[in-house]
Amino acid sequence: MTNRRINVEITDTNKIPNGKAFYDNFEKVLNFAIKSRGKFYSYVQSDQFSIDLDRRGNVLNIEVNIGKDYWEVDSNIKPPENVPYKKLRFLDHRLDIVGEAYYTDENHSCLYISFTDDNHFKTYEIARNLIVEVNLVNEISGIWLLDIEEDFGFKNEMEYRKSPKARKK
Repeated sequence: MTNRRINVEITDTNKIPNGKAFYDNFEKVLNFAIKSRGKFYSYVQSDQFSIDLDRRGNVLNIEVNIGKDYWEVDSNIKPPENVPYKKLRFLDHRLDIVGEAYYTDENHSCLYISFTDDNHFKTYEIARNLIVEVNLVNEISGIWLLDIEEDFGFKNEMEYRKSPKARKK
C-alpha cells in the first residue's frame, strides 16, 4: 500500500480526548475534530487526507478530502469494539505518503483508512470515535473514524468545536 511508514510511540493513559467526525455534504470533506490545547506544528499527509499534529506529535485534526462517493463500500466492515485507551504520539513530521485506501459501511457511518496490508496489529482508541491500528513495529496500519455526522457548511462541526463536549475529559 503506502510507500512510507508512519512511525508512532504508544504510551499508557487513563483518559482520552473527545473527538467527532463531521462529513460536510457541500464541500465533500470529512473533518475529525479533536479539541486540544496544542497548536498546529506539523502534518502527515497525502493528496486525499492530512493529519495535523502539535509540536509533541499529538493529533489535533484529521481531514479527508475525498468524497464519500469514492470510499469503497464493504457490507462486512465492522469497527473494533472495546479497545484499550492509549496515548499515541507521531514520530514523523512533515511526512508525505501515498497509497492509502478508504473503506466504509453501507450507511457511511464509519471510515476506515488503510495504510498497509499488515495482518498483525494492535488496536487502540486514542480519542473518542478515533481508533488506530498499529503494527508490531509501531507503524500505523489503519485509522477508524467512527460515528460520522452529516454536516452542511461545517455548521455542526463549528458548534461542536465551541461546545464543552469538545474539551478534554
